[in-house]
Amino acid sequence: MIIVHYGELALKGKNRSQFEKLLRKNIEAKIPDAKTKMDMGHINVETTISNKKAIEILTKIPGIEYFSFAEQAELSIESINKVGLKVAKAFQKNNDVKTFKITTKRRYKDTELDTPTINNKVGFHIGDKLNVPARMKDPDLDLKVEIVKDAAYISTEDIRGVGGFPVNPEQKIVALLSGGFDSPVAAYQLIRRGCEVILVHFQNKNTLTKAVQDKVEKLAKQLSKFQTKTTLYIVHFEDIQKDIIKDVKADYRMLIYRGVMLRIAEGIAQKHKARFLITGDALSQVASQTINNLEAVYPSVDMRIFTPLIGFDKNDILKIAKKIGTYEISNLPYGDCCSYFVPEHPKLKARKEEVQHILDKVKVDVVKEIKESDVQIY
Repeated sequence: MIIVHYGELALKGKNRSQFEKLLRKNIEAKIPDAKTKMDMGHINVETTISNKKAIEILTKIPGIEYFSFAEQAELSIESINKVGLKVAKAFQKNNDVKTFKITTKRRYKDTELDTPTINNKVGFHIGDKLNVPARMKDPDLDLKVEIVKDAAYISTEDIRGVGGFPVNPEQKIVALLSGGFDSPVAAYQLIRRGCEVILVHFQNKNTLTKAVQDKVEKLAKQLSKFQTKTTLYIVHFEDIQKDIIKDVKADYRMLIYRGVMLRIAEGIAQKHKARFLITGDALSQVASQTINNLEAVYPSVDMRIFTPLIGFDKNDILKIAKKIGTYEISNLPYGDCCSYFVPEHPKLKARKEEVQHILDKVKVDVVKEIKESDVQIY
């Protein structure tokens, strides 16, 4: 039995059951043979997959605060002693156990088994059979006993999940995905807040290599581990860039590229009934992300833009990238189409009116740029 605990969604009032159903549905989608049921504030999961595989999957499902592999006992000291000893011995086989303690949590309190009784009687039994002393602070073995209405669940380790809220397919948003470190982290930040994130990548075939294509697909596949469905759009941007290069001064090109990208992403969002766009912008990190330039470019679209990394520094972002498994992929070389034919020192303090005036002259058929042949689903 896997016992799944959640964090924030437990604070929800009358809507809590909807979040619980959604989390169960997402677990079952990621583990096809899983059987889930609610049990007094947590979710029980039964599955035939290995513990290793279960850890790989469950640590990436938003909404899960932590989980544990547990053995079930009856609500009697005799049964808890028997199962507890079995669990403790299994732990002892793979670990050096010199001290232990019993941690009891009673979710169901209408029973004669109170917390001191369980801690004392099970503690004496385990200490005697293992021949190790109890220690309350930092023991080698913390045997956890969780009491619910019809059973006791016994485990030895809480495995941390990503927390947040379960992904809801009705909360779609669109993220611009480059090959760098920031945009995958920005997408992840919204996934763990319960959004289904659709990814949009802009490519210039003049800078395209198979390695670049593979890199973007790997990033999308890694992010797909955190949600039940991931859609990746690859938009070919070279013809648009040629037109921009012909008509736009060099120091404004990067900002115009970004404005057009936002408009195409907005078109994709409208197609999917998505509500917001996401960028990986971090304030003042690069020339296009100065406060003036962000103010100048964001009005390119009517749709609101989320910037989950806006106050992060690079070290903050890299830590999360390593945690979610995108760091090594993002570290691979790639050709960024935003830097295509732009000067070494682009505009730092663009005026909103000027950028929007130039953008309005750039002719882009947004619908035409959204090609179903360039869509991949993971």
